Amino acid sequence: MKKKIKIQYDGTAVFAAMFYLFALSAALMYVWCRSQAVICTIIMTALCCGIYFLFYKVRTRKLISFLTFTGIFIVVYLLFAFASNPYRSPAYWEFLFTTSNFFDPFYAAVTIAVFSLIVTFPVCYFTAYLPRPGFLLLPAYIPLILGARTLGGLPEGILLLLVIGFVAAAMGTSRAKSTDTVYFEEKTPDKGKIIALSTAALAVSLVFFVLPRVNNTPYLDWLNTVLRGRTSIYGRQSLTNFSESSIPNRGNNNPTTDSLFVVSAMYPQNVIRWSFDIYEGNDGWSYDENYSMGYADWESSSRRLSFKRLVDSLKQGVSEGKLEKYREEITALDAGESYPVQMTVRVTDGSSTAVVLHPNRTTGVSITNLDENTYRNPKDEIFTKENMGKNASYLVSYLAEPVNESFVNMLERVDFSELLNDAYSEGVIDYITFNAFDSEYDSAMEYYSDNGFKELPVSERSLYDPKESTARIQALADEITAGLTTDYEKALAIEKWFGGAGFVYDMDFVPREATAEYFLFESRRGICTDFATASTLLLRAAGIPARYTEGFVLSEDSMDLMGRYVVTPEQAHAFSTAYIEGAGWIEIDGTRFAETADSGEALRWTVFIIIAAAGILTVLGIIFRKPISEAVFAVGYQFKNKENKIRAVYLRTRKLVCKIPDIDPKSATAEEVRGIIARSLRLEKEADEITSAANELMYGGKTPEISGKQLYKDYKAVYRMKRSMKK
Repeated sequence: MKKKIKIQYDGTAVFAAMFYLFALSAALMYVWCRSQAVICTIIMTALCCGIYFLFYKVRTRKLISFLTFTGIFIVVYLLFAFASNPYRSPAYWEFLFTTSNFFDPFYAAVTIAVFSLIVTFPVCYFTAYLPRPGFLLLPAYIPLILGARTLGGLPEGILLLLVIGFVAAAMGTSRAKSTDTVYFEEKTPDKGKIIALSTAALAVSLVFFVLPRVNNTPYLDWLNTVLRGRTSIYGRQSLTNFSESSIPNRGNNNPTTDSLFVVSAMYPQNVIRWSFDIYEGNDGWSYDENYSMGYADWESSSRRLSFKRLVDSLKQGVSEGKLEKYREEITALDAGESYPVQMTVRVTDGSSTAVVLHPNRTTGVSITNLDENTYRNPKDEIFTKENMGKNASYLVSYLAEPVNESFVNMLERVDFSELLNDAYSEGVIDYITFNAFDSEYDSAMEYYSDNGFKELPVSERSLYDPKESTARIQALADEITAGLTTDYEKALAIEKWFGGAGFVYDMDFVPREATAEYFLFESRRGICTDFATASTLLLRAAGIPARYTEGFVLSEDSMDLMGRYVVTPEQAHAFSTAYIEGAGWIEIDGTRFAETADSGEALRWTVFIIIAAAGILTVLGIIFRKPISEAVFAVGYQFKNKENKIRAVYLRTRKLVCKIPDIDPKSATAEEVRGIIARSLRLEKEADEITSAANELMYGGKTPEISGKQLYKDYKAVYRMKRSMKK
């Protein structure tokens, strides 16, 4: 009776599997715990390796393996059920599937525990229990899918790390060993595994030095910290309180992709953070204390700052027989449009700040769980007296009001202050409305006079460092706005001028200096801060009150699957705000019209594709190395002469069949080769023809009569028989 053969698997390259677990941990923690990704990656890697070793040690005992898995599964399931209970808190699902930087230590701990089991058991099972390299890809789909949902994709470096980790684990899987009763381990992997693992390790080492760094990830922050000897590991950008000055462009800008805050809004737009008043040349912008003091009761007057409502009131007054001297002008006015809108803002980076992020023409702010007043200053900065607390959320109401060009054009012929006074005195508008528009107008004129030096001649203006001349900027402003009559037309002309004058938006450009004149007249290449500085100075030179404003842009590219804008430092933006009579403060953004530099994106993708293709070809070459080797041999065989064909067939056959009894091919004689083929593969004719031809040529000194084509057929028969018998 034939004994039952038990198949065991061993020879697993444990460290290769551990490296794959590290790659999986790094990818998952990049998605979920980005602000604390480094430390969480270390923790998850350690836990995964511990679970792997536990399953690896009990792999020969199926019952113990099953009980171990069941016990760990119950523990992590209870943790997961507790964290995801919607009656306790729905935030865990948001942690998993929405914003990329919402971090909570408890949620992170639960996630690490749950997914350590989810990714580790398949890796252990398909490397040590039942080697199936293809199934090792399954755990990698988790970070790939989640990354696409929350981030729009994983960085190239992490993708390559996953690929290389998979290759290492696939090449390090165990091999089948037949034994009757004894379980044994093979301690030494074969040469193929050693070469594959060494290649993978070398590739990983080269990733951080060869691949261009397109994303400033937490891992690269940490690597830079170690290599450059910095004392702070994390140093991530966050929302802070007001700054005393702006940061001019010094080049090589590489903002992080950590989530700062999340906005629910109807459409893309800019949100304001703060503004600066005084230009300091190479040092950027600073603020003027006279315009930084805010007042609390600002909402009632801000609600009245609707030009749509003002025009409607003026038209109503004319229809009632009032404002007779403006009758013709007001009657011809378009009614205009205005839409009351709301947006919600929720801080996600853990910071506690007094700064309220808001769009232009904000009319009110309601802060969750905070009864304190908000304050607004003449620069349209909104803030609270005390910090709002970590991860504050608030509701912002504002007016979406397109510029009514007919009203703006009318005010080129009609004095705005006089119109307001007449409308108030004749009862067309109430005092609150009159005071709101009049105060905004007076504040804008005063602001311009103080910071733009409107009343001084060009030679005495001091828009920036007194050592530098402003004559070139003044001449340029005059040239751009020549022939235009309204401030609105001039502002738009300055904004659009950047698009037709060869300016390029380039995050990687390193300017020789950070002044406006260098940007305007020499480089014509820079980032939003350069465009905002230049447009602000040009607006002032054109006689238009303007200020330098910093904030963030809500773009469709930053939307998550829930339709919210996930704002990161990459969306930080600078632009100008200009005061136009009849339109109030409007945004002027020259960056919108500039060309975007090809900042190496094509090169980065080319490098990535080349490396990925090389990796794929390497994997395919390893997997299909035998068919490829046979194909190469078959092609090369056709170009050999008869003697070389005989030698090639014999040597290749000898190497092939000597693996059956596991002897050294170099020490085997032709007679031994013939015996192995005849006895083990039962191919006596082929054995005789191959070995006889070899003996005649190499030992008899004669050229055999057998053809090279027949010898190749004999070799193929040996190859197919050995493969079919799995010897």
